[in-house]
Amino acid sequence: MRYLIVLAVASLAAGARLDQDIYLPPGAHSAGGSVGLQAPHAAQHAAQHDAVQILRYENEINEQGYHYAYETSDGTKAEQNGQVIPGAQPEEGSLKVAGSYSYVGQDGQTYSVTYTADEGGFHADGAHLPTAPPIPEEILKSLQLTDTKHDQYSSQKSSYDADAGY
Repeated sequence: MRYLIVLAVASLAAGARLDQDIYLPPGAHSAGGSVGLQAPHAAQHAAQHDAVQILRYENEINEQGYHYAYETSDGTKAEQNGQVIPGAQPEEGSLKVAGSYSYVGQDGQTYSVTYTADEGGFHADGAHLPTAPPIPEEILKSLQLTDTKHDQYSSQKSSYDADAGY
């Protein structure tokens, strides 16, 4: 038991020295400069010169909604408008959002996306975004047969009726 208490006190004492910003391995001494685990000088220098600058920034909020836009020196652009849609009660309102953004990819090509978001969901459009495959003809026919708006489907009939063609 004494051994565990001594070990715990020794661990706390050793850990108390780690409150510095730089960790020096045991036996290493600093001769006035910062020594220890640091980023290489070249990486620090490159990070300072590659910093992205904000070229344009807009941010407006009012009772009807909001608008924001920004543009950076690396070619990134974004813009969004939000409109408050009031409901019957204050808690029942919603938000209708439309916007776009673009950026330069690692391949040097500019990618752009426009989008809307409202009670119907989020819808994005961009030339580089994947699209759904076409719906097979058999599925389209099935959807047309079960379309209740055109009174072609009757729940009184079975789901398969060879004589009726469905």
